[in-house]
Amino acid sequence: MSMHRSKGKEFDGVIIVEGPYTGTLLDPSWGPERLRAQRRLLRVAITQARAVVLIVRPQGSQRLTRTR
Repeated sequence: MSMHRSKGKEFDGVIIVEGPYTGTLLDPSWGPERLRAQRRLLRVAITQARAVVLIVRPQGSQRLTRTR
């Protein structure tokens, strides 16, 4: 299920996969609006989990950092 389709649903666990066939979670080359929208979408996906979130990313990926 895509992150867009997970909105409003709840799951025991959520697995988020980043890769060549699934796209990039966050890319520093994107503009600020696109980054904000993607962060909101990622937050939606993560908050659908009741217990466990697993994020699978390629080795050497850009670090996901918390912003305020």
